[in-house]
Amino acid sequence: MINCNVDGFRKLKNSEGRFKEWLLSDEQGLLSLYEAAHMAFHGEDILDEALSFATKNLKSILLTNKNTSNAFQRQIEFALFVPAWKCVPRSLARHSIDFYSDHQDALLQNKKLLTFAKLDFNMVQSFHQQELRELSEWWKRIDVATKFPYGRDRLVECYFWINCIYFEPKYGLARILNTKIYSVLTLLDDTCDNFATYEEVLALVEAIERFLPQNSYIIFDCVNV
Repeated sequence: MINCNVDGFRKLKNSEGRFKEWLLSDEQGLLSLYEAAHMAFHGEDILDEALSFATKNLKSILLTNKNTSNAFQRQIEFALFVPAWKCVPRSLARHSIDFYSDHQDALLQNKKLLTFAKLDFNMVQSFHQQELRELSEWWKRIDVATKFPYGRDRLVECYFWINCIYFEPKYGLARILNTKIYSVLTLLDDTCDNFATYEEVLALVEAIERFLPQNSYIIFDCVNV
């Protein structure tokens, strides 16, 4: 983790301890200040003040500034809804592609880089679609709907969780394995909560603790790749 000194933000304040007025005319800078302020640690009051200042004035821009481009207004709305560091990487990438595609500023619209970003996004998404296709076939093959009719079908949701952690193509096996594990754990949870009696739950727990696959073969067979 990089330890950054926040004293540089104090230069944005005037002698009265208020943020300088010129910040209000720099909309892109104000948005950058908003994003940076979210990285504050406990006790960094200057960043807490910066976040409050930036949030208030970004909302004001949306309400009153008719000169702001539609693309930048959408950028502000998205940032206020979820700051960049809290956003799922692939969702942020998709949003950024739309933003820079619609932006009229030639300095911000590098067409070659934008084309490359679209190609990269589509290629990575094709990997994810193929993995999800394989997982769906596995889900049908183990016949969850028949064997566990009380269970929740959360395969896609589990895959999405893992995709939020690492989306790069090289982690495909990790995504598949973790999706299977969390999907099976979901079925275990549903079995204990919605189907089995207390005595049956105890027997299942004891079987797992003794690691006797013959007593819980359906569960352990599910994670075979």
